[in-house]
Amino acid sequence: MNVYEEFIEGMKQNNLNKEAIIDVLNRYVDGHDFLQRLENFKNKEGERREYRGVIYSDEYEQDDDEYFGRHHVLFYSGNGDEDYDIVNDEELYPYISAACEFYIRKHAEKEKIIKELLLKIKETYSHSQSPSE
Repeated sequence: MNVYEEFIEGMKQNNLNKEAIIDVLNRYVDGHDFLQRLENFKNKEGERREYRGVIYSDEYEQDDDEYFGRHHVLFYSGNGDEDYDIVNDEELYPYISAACEFYIRKHAEKEKIIKELLLKIKETYSHSQSPSE
């Protein structure tokens, strides 16, 4: 089993099955700048490339044509109209957490910093919604 398949299998074992999110996170975990990607999630900074990226709903106003809900994150991977997944802030954390656990298994020496960033990410997304939303 290659690393990509191993990552997908790990996500499935955690009942995480949104393909665009898995694809984007797999590329992040497999890249050399995973720590920077986690910083970006902590700061709600998306990355947009031609065929892959992360977009935060905070970037749009409610009356914009592109608006896709409040406190949501859109992941896209591919060039088709259906090659995306949208999750709310609460649904996002398990994906990032599973990606971090996978990364730690491959890079045990970075466990402390990854767990610190993961805690900050959890705080960021747990405070972004009020109970009435």
